[in-house]
Amino acid sequence: MKKSAGFFGVFLLLSGCSFLYEDASESAQGESIIDTTATEDPWVTGDFEAVNQHEEEVTSDMLEGEWWITKTIFTRCPTVCNVMSPNMAELQQEMEEEDVEDVRIVSFTVDPEFDTPERLESYGESYGADFDNWDFLTGYDEEEIQSYALDSFKAQIQEVPEQDDIMHPTRFYLVAPDGVVHRMYAGEDNFDAEATVEDMKQVISEY
Repeated sequence: MKKSAGFFGVFLLLSGCSFLYEDASESAQGESIIDTTATEDPWVTGDFEAVNQHEEEVTSDMLEGEWWITKTIFTRCPTVCNVMSPNMAELQQEMEEEDVEDVRIVSFTVDPEFDTPERLESYGESYGADFDNWDFLTGYDEEEIQSYALDSFKAQIQEVPEQDDIMHPTRFYLVAPDGVVHRMYAGEDNFDAEATVEDMKQVISEY
């Protein structure tokens, strides 16, 4: 996994873990949808190499030319993933009902040493994930996913050993075929599947 160009403002680096979770779940100011293209510099996703729950290779090159929506998770997450993952499963169902086709779902584990393809497959199955267009990725190291999240999604990943937890973004990020992030959606408390899909349809139609 290679680091992409561009670095986010120092305010993220100077903020604590509580800010990261608040930012992820509340869209920074409590908004459920944020237009990331309104920033001066585009958020461009970096390069990565990974394997999915079926041990199939998935790379950034393979996603070029596709719309995809992504988030971070880990299978032994004691907190936010227990809300985010069922929300993404609900979003997948809403996308199907609204005929939003050809949008791939990509979940990056932030605990790659523990989260084997087999564990990710069981995890996805436990939430009713349809693997036809949903990849749960591993096969990189912790430093790589930390750099990727910071460069691509402007969010930190940080271990909290005393709580057996890993702080990570709870956003859903909509990525265009050119690799630019167009939206951040609330993936936790303010999640709204219907509103998210309606916005996705509009963004895709205007692209």
